Amino acid sequence: MKAKSLILFETMSEIDVHGAALGPNEILRCGLELMCSEKKILRVDGDPWTSKTNVQRFKDHCGASHCVAAHIWKDLHAVNQVPEGHSPNAKLSIHWCLEALRFLCRCKRESEREAAFDKSRKTLRKWCWCHLKRIQALKSEKIVVPDDFGKDEVWTMSVDGVHSAAFEPAHAVFSKDRKCFSHKKKRAGLCYELGVHVFESKLAWMNGPFPSGRNDNGNFAEGGPEQGSLKQKLASIGKKALGDKTCNGHPSECSTFNASDSRSVKQFKSRVQMRHEKFNGMMKEFSCLANCFRHRGEHKFGICFEATAVICQCRMENGEPLCDLLAGIRPEEDSDFESDSDDEESSSESSSDESSSETRSSSDEDDADADADADADTDTDADSSE
Repeated sequence: MKAKSLILFETMSEIDVHGAALGPNEILRCGLELMCSEKKILRVDGDPWTSKTNVQRFKDHCGASHCVAAHIWKDLHAVNQVPEGHSPNAKLSIHWCLEALRFLCRCKRESEREAAFDKSRKTLRKWCWCHLKRIQALKSEKIVVPDDFGKDEVWTMSVDGVHSAAFEPAHAVFSKDRKCFSHKKKRAGLCYELGVHVFESKLAWMNGPFPSGRNDNGNFAEGGPEQGSLKQKLASIGKKALGDKTCNGHPSECSTFNASDSRSVKQFKSRVQMRHEKFNGMMKEFSCLANCFRHRGEHKFGICFEATAVICQCRMENGEPLCDLLAGIRPEEDSDFESDSDDEESSSESSSDESSSETRSSSDEDDADADADADADTDTDADSSE
């Protein structure tokens, strides 16, 4: 144990917390040092830096693996987009970057974080939000609508709204603001509109935040003042989205459930919606979105939501992709179904033809009998007149 302890402190002293060349192993060590005690780190079988227990501890606190955190750290230095109001000379620190990830994942109060990190509340607040804004700024590189979805592709993305509970905003007249009522959370909330690429593990569209009182149909058609609406974007590129029944009324831009769809189309739409819900579940793994958002206003909620979306996008790019829509579907099943349906149609047509021919023959026999009866009546009348 003493030998392991010496190795621990020697490696920690050699790490440059401001360097851009930090790898996954160095970030794992920094994260474990911040979140766990030395005794807990070393109380594992084998090498503490390759132990599955320590790797899972890191992910439980930061919401992403140390490999994803290394990818984010590298992108922060490569993109180098400074948010408005921040000094470009402010140095990034891996400790504060991990604290920002931990804040999104665990969303602890300042009193709890102050005791854990031995920093003042003002210092925690300043550098945590600084690094959150830097992560949020990566959305311009990570979350973009592709220029070309493919000529043969009609459906490009699945669209759905994600709601999060928030504190009740003050209203000038009433005790509650109906514009902020979320039908999903049954209380005040804020929401975002997300579009997930159908055939790739990629978040292609993000628009918000909006008050939760407006439903997904309104967000899809009207959008926001900065990005506009997804309906306008899809109309400009000539593509369609796949949505649930709340997006009815836009057949040229969004396809929803249709009772006349074939079995294969219904199955495809169902799998697309299930895949999108999986991404929503990945977002709700972060406590800042799963629980009631404590901060007032839409600005900070937008920072946290968009930073979380960037982290989830990095997770999908590094070993956690979404499911394949065509996995487990065999083309033979659809062909068999189509052949069966064709056979049924042909058999129904032949039976209808036979029934119609029988009907015609029976009608001809009836006409012949009627003529014979008429002739017999005529002969009878003639005999009586004589």
